[in-house]
Amino acid sequence: MTTRPRSHRSAAAGNPRVKSLVYVSALMPDVGESGMSLSARFPSELGTATNSVPYRAGGGAGGTDLYLKPDRLRPVFAADLPESTTRVMAVTQRPVATTAFSEKAKVAAWKHIPSWFLVAKQDRTINPDQECFEAKRTGSHTVEIDSSHVAMISHPEAVTDLVLQAATAAESARPELPATGSTHGARAETALTGITAASLIAGAGAVLLGRRLRRPSSAGGPAARSRRARI
Repeated sequence: MTTRPRSHRSAAAGNPRVKSLVYVSALMPDVGESGMSLSARFPSELGTATNSVPYRAGGGAGGTDLYLKPDRLRPVFAADLPESTTRVMAVTQRPVATTAFSEKAKVAAWKHIPSWFLVAKQDRTINPDQECFEAKRTGSHTVEIDSSHVAMISHPEAVTDLVLQAATAAESARPELPATGSTHGARAETALTGITAASLIAGAGAVLLGRRLRRPSSAGGPAARSRRARI
């Protein structure tokens, strides 16, 4: 289980090259909000599905990592994937630092950049009601599918279609923000030209497997490099 630190989630703010934002079953905090404050309003099963493991990096820095419990990974995180796949996930997952959930957002790029949101209706990592709330208040183009948290793995075509829509809209250089609502149109028929203009932000305690969370200050030190994050 990995998540992007706050700096990654807000990196699009003020970047003129970012024309579209794509959120896939994701955290989408407003300024002053955190993952914890949102989950307090929209509880999910994630809180009871993790193990806490203290860590210490170089220079005396330390904190707490969270891992999904092996027997809870499939039902909470990836219920629509085969058991053979989730067993591998359970033993190869990367952790998330608790600070990734507690840090408050200082900027909200979605206030200034058009966004698209995929709501995973069977998500038990992030409450689907939270995803709907986030998408509605941002005026995102919204698609809802029957998926677990890892829609990018279990429903790659739906995620690809949404990214293509965002990229295509960015190419047309629309000046206004998208209206709230669901988009169920035909697939984009263009190649993924200019896809770098679309920022894919996938979410909430589990973005893309295999990406390691960078910890502050000493993350590049020898002690941090030697420490293996695994179950």
